[in-house]
Amino acid sequence: MVVAASGGADSAAALLLAREAMPAAQLVAVYIDHGLRPRAAIAADIAAVRAQARHARATVVVGRVRAAKRGASPEAAAREARYRELVRIAHRLRATAIVTGHHRDDVSETALLALVRGSGLDGLAAMPRRRALAPGIMLMRPLLDYSKTQLREFIRACGVPFATDETNADVRLRRNAVRALLIELERIAPGAGKAIARSAALLAADRSTLDALARAAWEEARIVGSDGELSVAALRRLEPPLLRRVIRHAVKDGAGTLRDFHLEHCEAIAAAIGAGRGGTFHAGRASVELSAGRLTVHAKKPRSGRIHSTGDELGTSTIAVPKGRAISTDTSGRMRMQRIARAKAPKRAMLLDESALSPGMRLTVRAPREGDTCVPSGRSRLTSLARFLAKAGVPRHRRASVPLLCLGKRIVAAIGVRVMEPFGARGDRALAVLWGGSH
Repeated sequence: MVVAASGGADSAAALLLAREAMPAAQLVAVYIDHGLRPRAAIAADIAAVRAQARHARATVVVGRVRAAKRGASPEAAAREARYRELVRIAHRLRATAIVTGHHRDDVSETALLALVRGSGLDGLAAMPRRRALAPGIMLMRPLLDYSKTQLREFIRACGVPFATDETNADVRLRRNAVRALLIELERIAPGAGKAIARSAALLAADRSTLDALARAAWEEARIVGSDGELSVAALRRLEPPLLRRVIRHAVKDGAGTLRDFHLEHCEAIAAAIGAGRGGTFHAGRASVELSAGRLTVHAKKPRSGRIHSTGDELGTSTIAVPKGRAISTDTSGRMRMQRIARAKAPKRAMLLDESALSPGMRLTVRAPREGDTCVPSGRSRLTSLARFLAKAGVPRHRRASVPLLCLGKRIVAAIGVRVMEPFGARGDRALAVLWGGSH
């Protein structure tokens, strides 16, 4: 088990109490050096951690990180870098839990900071006792019922040294300023910090109930057979507070995080759903597309990652119209074609008029191109393929990857969408076309 150790009294208490609770556990006190403080102060911290580890019969590991300087506050950047390094070390040590010394005062400070930011329920209840930090690793905060003063008294009674972080007195940092405010508030209204922490705990319970309702509504709105897409019609029936939570749930499910996804972004998506408008919306580390009656979440790829596909991965392949009972397969191996009685055709097959395509004739399979036109079955006029796909309910992000079966420049069928004129099946027999897993 990894215990996040700063050298202070809080993490020292977590380390000693972890040993008391689990005499046989393999404890590792991990100190993270952010490189932000004087070297002498960091050396004093590490010396305190080593002394505390001796009392707790724990080993010591020192990790070093450099927090990103852009995009986030120094505190947020340091915290994110710290947790990444703790997870990395925990994986290396095969630890399944990371314990921190967070206490009741931290809960009160976090709740007040959330109020200052104008956060809702999630911000006010943002410090759970335990949560999954990474696959196979649980973050645990066992000391949330105790104040900083109580933990410091415990460590002093144990005779264990601890270090003091001089930056805690710097009220230019927002959390330190809130901490000073809480001290003054305690003077005016004794017990205020404890009461704020209790309110946060009550809100955390309420949030769990609302999260369960949001998950149920999200499941109800999911479109069967899609990759996590939601029905806009189902979303429009939800009350605004529940709709916001379902949108947040969808974004987190699709992108893995809600980082940088703010209330104004969520409200913009909710307003578009209510007004029946489409479009693409910013959603933190993702984008949300409203198109063809569907809500789709697209996770943003890192700049150094693979370029997002636009349908080019289909490539171009060919397929020969089969003779007799033969089965033809295209050169990519993803499509097959056979002559069959219409009554015996698989449900997901697209049926073509066998008299319109001669045996041995070669067809092309490719992705849509700019300027493509078609004549959808049942119609007589040429129309833009892009316009047809939009009206057929194909979401915008999928339109560039719909496989097209073509005879020269003419589109025979948009696979999975519709057969084009004059290639629709007529009579008792047909050419059945199956794509990918549909057969």
